Amino acid sequence: MVKASDLRNGNCIRLNGELYKVVLAEMKVGTAKLPSSVHVRLRNLQTGTQTEQRLHPEAKVEDVIVEIVNLIFSYRDGDTLYFMHPETFEQVGIPRQMAGSYEKFIADGSQLKVEFYGEQPIDAVIPPTVDVTVASTGPALHGDVNSAPKPATIENGMEVHVPQFIKTGDRIRIDVASGHYLERLH
Repeated sequence: MVKASDLRNGNCIRLNGELYKVVLAEMKVGTAKLPSSVHVRLRNLQTGTQTEQRLHPEAKVEDVIVEIVNLIFSYRDGDTLYFMHPETFEQVGIPRQMAGSYEKFIADGSQLKVEFYGEQPIDAVIPPTVDVTVASTGPALHGDVNSAPKPATIENGMEVHVPQFIKTGDRIRIDVASGHYLERLH
C-alpha cells in the first residue's frame, strides 16, 4: 500500500479491483475552505480508457509491482505483435495498440520494453525517440544547404522530411509520437 501523496507518473496501482497506470499525479494544496487533494489521471490497463480521481493525500492505494522485460520482435499476425522473451524464448503476443505510434518503427530484431504483471503483459514502455538509417534521399540543392527540408525514406519504408545536408546512409533521430526528424547522429 502506498499513500496517494506518494503516487508518481508511471506507477501501476489497483483501484476498485482494476489495474491502472498513473498518467498524471498532481498535489493540490488546500485552502481555508477546501482540503488538500491528489488529482490523478489514470489509464485502465485492460480497456485503455482514462479516468480522473481526486484522493485524500493520506488515502492508501494498492501499488502493483511490475516486471519490465526487454522483448525481441518476431512477427506480426493480424492485430497482434509477437515478441520473444530473451530468457525463456517463449513467444509473447501483445495487441498492436499497446505499441501505439512506435509500431511503425518495429522491425525484425527490434526490442521493446514490456511491463508484466505476473505472466500477463500489461503495457509497453515506448521510447520518446528512435534512431534509424536513411535508406534513400535526393541530393542537396546546390547553394541551399539550409533551405526547406527534403523527403527521405528511412529503413522501415516511412518517409520523413529532413534537412538538405542529410545523405543516404546517415543515422538520424526521429520523434516517435510525431514522426518528425530531430537530429543527425555521428
